[in-house]
Amino acid sequence: MLIVAALAAAGVALRLALARQSLFADELSTHWIVAGRGLGDVISVVHTDAEITPPLFFVASWLTTRIDLAPELLRAPSLLAGAATIPLVYLLGARTVGRRAALVTAALTTCSPFMAYYAAEARGYALMVALVLGSTLCMLAAVDRGGARWWIAYAACACAAVYTHYTAVFALAGQLGWLLWAHPEARRPALAASAGAAVAFLPWLSGLQGDLESPTTDILSALQPFTPTYVRTSVAHWAIGFPYATAGTAVADLPGVPALAALALALALAAAGIARRLRTLRRPDRDLALVIVLAASVPVGTAIASALGSNLFGTRNLAASWPAFALCLAAFLLAAGPRLGLAAAALAIGAFAVGGLKLLDRDFQRPDYRGAAALVERSAAAGDVVVDGVSLSPAGVPTTIDLAFAGRLRVFPLGRDTVRYDPFRIVALAPSIEQVVARAVAAAGGRKLFLVVSPHARSTRTALAALPDRYRAVPARTYPGINRIQVIVARSDRERRVVARERRAAEEPALDREARLRHRRV
Repeated sequence: MLIVAALAAAGVALRLALARQSLFADELSTHWIVAGRGLGDVISVVHTDAEITPPLFFVASWLTTRIDLAPELLRAPSLLAGAATIPLVYLLGARTVGRRAALVTAALTTCSPFMAYYAAEARGYALMVALVLGSTLCMLAAVDRGGARWWIAYAACACAAVYTHYTAVFALAGQLGWLLWAHPEARRPALAASAGAAVAFLPWLSGLQGDLESPTTDILSALQPFTPTYVRTSVAHWAIGFPYATAGTAVADLPGVPALAALALALALAAAGIARRLRTLRRPDRDLALVIVLAASVPVGTAIASALGSNLFGTRNLAASWPAFALCLAAFLLAAGPRLGLAAAALAIGAFAVGGLKLLDRDFQRPDYRGAAALVERSAAAGDVVVDGVSLSPAGVPTTIDLAFAGRLRVFPLGRDTVRYDPFRIVALAPSIEQVVARAVAAAGGRKLFLVVSPHARSTRTALAALPDRYRAVPARTYPGINRIQVIVARSDRERRVVARERRAAEEPALDREARLRHRRV
């Protein structure tokens, strides 16, 4: 257990480092929901189609942000759940595939890019994973030891998992199906506990119906169609790559070609060892079957649901099956034998560690909105204006740039309308880039314009070309990340003359003092 504790400590350190980054994408919806609201209002907002996931994570995040709305506290439920997942997956592995495979799985979980990233995100994926693991362990304890308390704990974890994210239901269905097959003697209490969990979820049925009927579901399906290419990319990123399949980062970048080569060698060694030991290997037992079912349940379940209706298949939505996938991988690697198995496991852990540590690289971090906003804050004066061309958030939700200035500076967004609607609703068509720049110039009245944009993007070139001739734009700084950010300062002729006069006025007293000193020396 000391090794597991050390792995958990290393995992917490990695996740804390990631949690200090700027809020990004759907995290801004979480911030919008919990900021400045009472607990009842949080649940009411989530109940509408302003949010299409259940309420438990938002309640937890609301509780942790009563101290402050810092990103680390907004992400605290995920951080705690992500830390707990490492020992939980070890316990599940020790019960199903053996202690050696459990240790390997705990190491893979510690440094997995997918698990580390979502354990530092202000959304419900990490909490759902921990609750599904908890329900599985309670189910196995109930089977092994009996007693109503374990069945009650199983039902509570299962219900809480679905209250965190709807895709947990696929893992829970696979888990229950395995139990009904593998342990006929436990069918009655298992069905009773599952029925209790279902009854506890009944109060949220109207929220579920609203989420299913939300136009957001159709919009997301249109943006991410259920195609073989999309499925292949999503699975690759879920298993070993960058957590966002649509971030423009391929698995050749993260974990990278050397790590992929190490992982391929690990799989080849394991396959060779298994082929050599095929006659002596034990047949898969019921416990290994549980792990296989859990690993396949969410990918298969979301694929079937996507084929029949709106697309649910996606990198993030596969989260509940990742620990079981890692357990299957560890069992496969160690099945090669004492020597080849350990060598294969070491190569695989190394490959995942490279990917996990790469998340800390500047080019793989979340966009540094806070850094860009801080630069503007230091350089801006009253009346200056910001043109925001980089923020990514659900429609109508204040962005990190909006939050940074909190009304002190006017922000004109590119690519989205300035009218605030509820999140995820269809908003008015955004004005053209030229129109936005013209409005920003008029609002500035000759003061500075700060363009927070993506370098080399077509929208950036269009915005710069739309500036009046009296403005001169100079790049100030570029910030790395999965979406790079460039701050450009545009000053008008009037602004430059004012700055020049102020500079001369500041320099003249110093020049006069120097002249008087020279006169005294003479």
